[in-house]
Amino acid sequence: MNHRTRFVVGFMALLYVVSWTISLSNLFGIHFWNRPQALQKHYYNHADEPHNDTNDDDDSSLIPDGLIADKSTALSQVSISYYQWRRYIYFLPHVVGAIFWWNFYFFQLIPQVRHAYGHRLHRWLGRCLMVTALLQTVSGVGLAYTSSSHTIVVVSYSLAVTVAFCIKQAWMYARYKDIPRHKHWAMRLVGYMQTIALQRFWMVVLLIYHGVTAPENESDVLSIEQANEKGLAIFDDSFSLSFATAILLTEWYLAGEQGFLDPPAPSSAVPNAFNSVETKASTDDWSSKQGEQQRLLPTQPSTSSTSIES
Repeated sequence: MNHRTRFVVGFMALLYVVSWTISLSNLFGIHFWNRPQALQKHYYNHADEPHNDTNDDDDSSLIPDGLIADKSTALSQVSISYYQWRRYIYFLPHVVGAIFWWNFYFFQLIPQVRHAYGHRLHRWLGRCLMVTALLQTVSGVGLAYTSSSHTIVVVSYSLAVTVAFCIKQAWMYARYKDIPRHKHWAMRLVGYMQTIALQRFWMVVLLIYHGVTAPENESDVLSIEQANEKGLAIFDDSFSLSFATAILLTEWYLAGEQGFLDPPAPSSAVPNAFNSVETKASTDDWSSKQGEQQRLLPTQPSTSSTSIES
């Protein structure tokens, strides 16, 4: 295992921990599969204030008296929106797909698992993972469609197109048993799917960065509206950075595995396929031109026969 592979494996392990620590563990804690119970977790006891929280989904009937929505920040409002019916129908399969993907995809990268049971385990697990990736892609598009952020819409749609294309290519080459090309597109699929975990990673990094670099009295200067705008901007930036990071790291790793990051060798030691093709083409073109010129020249009398006759 080279240094590049060690770095990628270690970084993917970090993203696995981030996914469970920041996202999945919290979802299990509020019982995301139980919508009424999960929705109540986003409400807090404030009996002194009247309960006037209503929305288009008529979720107020699910909330006991004396509880109001925790809408203290814009990010908490985003969390509540996932449990509204128009978003929950996409949110639930998205989370279920994420749980399956993040707990099983790395088995496909282990040689012992790939060769177990005559490759049957690898094939069936790969099919399930591709279906899961497609499920996450479709549900992610649905969540983006119901989002009010243009950045999230652009990033989610772009990711959906790239992931869908990788699934199609990996499935096609696996069907025709073209293993090298199948592996190439499967690795690209795994790399692009890291966007989901990278969003949580960048969210933490950006929150720490803005917390460290913010002025000491910023909390006193900013209004609630300004603080919410800043929080939503950080949320949008985390999506943009996650997609860009996933693409750059994936292409960097694949380029290194294919030898395109190796130091250049002397031209005399390693033949350049492109130069050899161009040289052959130019040589053939020159030869054809010379032949055409020879045919156009008039025939000259032989000097040797003339001298003999004289």
